[in-house]
Amino acid sequence: MVIGMHYFSPVEKMELLEIVRADKTSKDTISAAVSVGLKQGKVVIVVRDGPGFYTTRLLMFARAEVFHLFQEGVSPKDIDKATKKWGFPVGSATLFDEVGIDVAAHIARDMYKVYGERLCDKAMPDLLADLVKNGLHGRKSGKGLYLESIYNVTISSILQKRYFICIIHLNDFVNNRHFR
Repeated sequence: MVIGMHYFSPVEKMELLEIVRADKTSKDTISAAVSVGLKQGKVVIVVRDGPGFYTTRLLMFARAEVFHLFQEGVSPKDIDKATKKWGFPVGSATLFDEVGIDVAAHIARDMYKVYGERLCDKAMPDLLADLVKNGLHGRKSGKGLYLESIYNVTISSILQKRYFICIIHLNDFVNNRHFR
């Protein structure tokens, strides 16, 4: 009878709800949770319990791309504008600041331990840890990716230290047992 309901922040703005089922979760329990989510007006997906569920794994690719774009000189404001143009409710740079760069660093470290480079470039946990060491925690610290003055000085200097490439092995990602 165990079930998880993973809401996204800010809950009132984010439509997606992940219903997280365990191996022994009954169909009735899943159905009840889905019903609750639909009554709340959410777009509901059901996923297996596992590291990162579904959306966090997908966001690993988007997070890496944010830093690729920074390295190419694209501003956080332009990244957010493009992300929203593609239909995302929150821009990718803003999402880092809302969730917290410190939280993203923790997630990247844990996801790398579980999935390795097929999901997370090995430099990503270190890069995010460097940002956190430099006081960039996002909205909670008032310093994050979206703040232009911080971006220009701190993030630019950190990005000059390393160049990373996120290699996507899509077949491995899609065929992962947690998606079935």
